[in-house]
Amino acid sequence: MQRFYQAVVACGLLLLLGACAKTTAFEPQDQLLDTSQARIYFFRQTRSPTDMGGFTAADIRIDGKPIGTLAPGTSVYIVADRPEGTHKITVGRPGDSAGFDADIQIEAATSYYFEVGPTVEMNVAQAKLDALQIKGRPVAGRFTASSPFMFFSLDAIAGAGMITKLKAQQPQQPVGPPACETPSSALPPGFPNC
Repeated sequence: MQRFYQAVVACGLLLLLGACAKTTAFEPQDQLLDTSQARIYFFRQTRSPTDMGGFTAADIRIDGKPIGTLAPGTSVYIVADRPEGTHKITVGRPGDSAGFDADIQIEAATSYYFEVGPTVEMNVAQAKLDALQIKGRPVAGRFTASSPFMFFSLDAIAGAGMITKLKAQQPQQPVGPPACETPSSALPPGFPNC
């Protein structure tokens, strides 16, 4: 009976830790694309917490450098710009030095889209991917540690569509009256000042 209570407490702690995780990006997310760079989007969709990795944040690295963390239970994305060439992308649990690695070849002035999803076999049927609500195809790579994640690649049209959908799901900032500190010169004509 004591093991049962320990398991319940452990599950509760996992839920609590998952709820505390947040999406972070270590690179600017709102800059214009430099035509000498490629833009790489990484996103994660909200899925059932029973999916492998459902309670775990996903750390993303490019060439060993952390670029951000995608929190569980959220539909979010992060962006990184890199020069043309071959790069190693990695996804794993927070704090792990390894995970799922893939080598990608990118071209300047082009956008690439990668979904972070649960681990599946490379020759998985499209019906299973559809059941998991995964939009891309599995990326060939290496598991350098026990990772609940891997990457799925989307073509440019499907990827841009997913990012548009995710942007639309982002909460809008509340629109209210300007703060009293707003200079009257910054207010629209006829708008009363505090």
